[in-house]
Amino acid sequence: MTAFQEHMRQAGERALEALPAPLRSEIYVISFRIWRHDSFDHRHPYLAIGYNTESEVRRVVTTGGEPGEVRWSYAYWLLDETTGIIGHGPRPTDDPVGAALHLAEIRELGLWYDDESDEDTQDRRDELLTAHFDDACVGLARHLHASGALTRILGRPVPIVPFDMYRAGYEPELAEAANPPEVVADYLAWARAQEEE
Repeated sequence: MTAFQEHMRQAGERALEALPAPLRSEIYVISFRIWRHDSFDHRHPYLAIGYNTESEVRRVVTTGGEPGEVRWSYAYWLLDETTGIIGHGPRPTDDPVGAALHLAEIRELGLWYDDESDEDTQDRRDELLTAHFDDACVGLARHLHASGALTRILGRPVPIVPFDMYRAGYEPELAEAANPPEVVADYLAWARAQEEE
């Protein structure tokens, strides 16, 4: 395990422990929003850990939302991400240690490129950088399940749904890789039904 992966595990567990205690019994999904410090700079990604609650689903459904869509589409979630930002967050104080460890890791892997690099090099490296950070986020989700941290903190396993707003439609693949099959089954059934429409 790399230093960055170890940092993600520790920061991820701290983020779960910081979830508001009164809401824990209501939380039915943990969101892993994958983003970048600068929206298009794949060298500086971050993970924002959030959640949604059963009461928020009920509230939005009463305004006319379709229950399945409200429950499983991140467009309707609270996305309260105050408990955890890992990596190159939007503020320098978000996770300077994680940002430095990530930067060291991608340099060591040869994924870094300078702004003067040609466009083809940047595009190829961006794909590799995206896959690398996705793998790290999926690895963190698997750890939170396998270590029992998620169940210990929330009292039961809930799905972790990674998503990147610029890569709509990729969520089911990431969610399937991040969760035990029985935990993510309802989400995947909804997501696959959306694909067939």
